[in-house]
Amino acid sequence: MSSTVENLESIVEEKMAVMKESVHSFEHVKRVFKIATFLAEKEKADVELVQIGALLHDIGWAMGELHHETGAESASEILKEINYSLERIEKIVRIVSCHPLDFRDKLETIEEKIVWDADKIDLLGVIGVVRAFHWLGNAPFDSVVERCFRELKTIYPLLNTKTAKKIAKRRHNETLTLLVALERELSLEDLNLT
Repeated sequence: MSSTVENLESIVEEKMAVMKESVHSFEHVKRVFKIATFLAEKEKADVELVQIGALLHDIGWAMGELHHETGAESASEILKEINYSLERIEKIVRIVSCHPLDFRDKLETIEEKIVWDADKIDLLGVIGVVRAFHWLGNAPFDSVVERCFRELKTIYPLLNTKTAKKIAKRRHNETLTLLVALERELSLEDLNLT
């Protein structure tokens, strides 16, 4: 890890302290960082760009809604303060601004695709289902369940890189298993009432 990345990690952790109880906490950022680093190495991408993009991808949540826009602005400011290359700042700003689920078709570079994939891998498996219920916790239960079925099942096929699909396959299968079990229990099918 470069000294720039180490320095940035401390800055991001401090700025995201307000998100401590959120699904978009620094703990989520650290998981995405590790997944993204692994993907970048396997996919032969620019590891430092990916690491910085992963560290900054959710910084906007500490500032409010439209987190990809506020995050892109904040990423630019932070990177300028530490005298990072302007050319590379533009690439990282794009990684941050294009990481939401709905922006998949706007991804251009392998680094953008890797950070997008890493973020979505953290929505899969047991942790993904738990994060979804925590995130949507104030919504009516039935709408949370419906949204989990609608959104979590569809993430895996959207992953961009071969490596992401390979490492996320188990999490995807766990997601499907959990959702099938949830469906069975909600219908009381598991009780064998016949």
